[in-house]
Amino acid sequence: MQDILSLFHHIHHKDKRHRVHHCGDKHVNIDSRINYMIEHCSCGKHSIDQKTAIGHVANDCLDVVECNIVFTEICPDGGWHVESGVLK
Repeated sequence: MQDILSLFHHIHHKDKRHRVHHCGDKHVNIDSRINYMIEHCSCGKHSIDQKTAIGHVANDCLDVVECNIVFTEICPDGGWHVESGVLK
């Protein structure tokens, strides 16, 4: 599987520039099941406020595929480290 972080980031095109955003939070309207919050934490990683989450990846035909991920490493700032995610 590709890098786990890429399942939880997306790109916006605005003013001829690319901006990378975390999925969840303000982007809940995309899918009501994506109701998590991802933030940078003091560990230098990404913290997510849920033990499990849905991520998205493109397959070989560029179709979007959902991935159910469970996070295994607790972040001392709260939540779990996204980088510790494994397929459920």
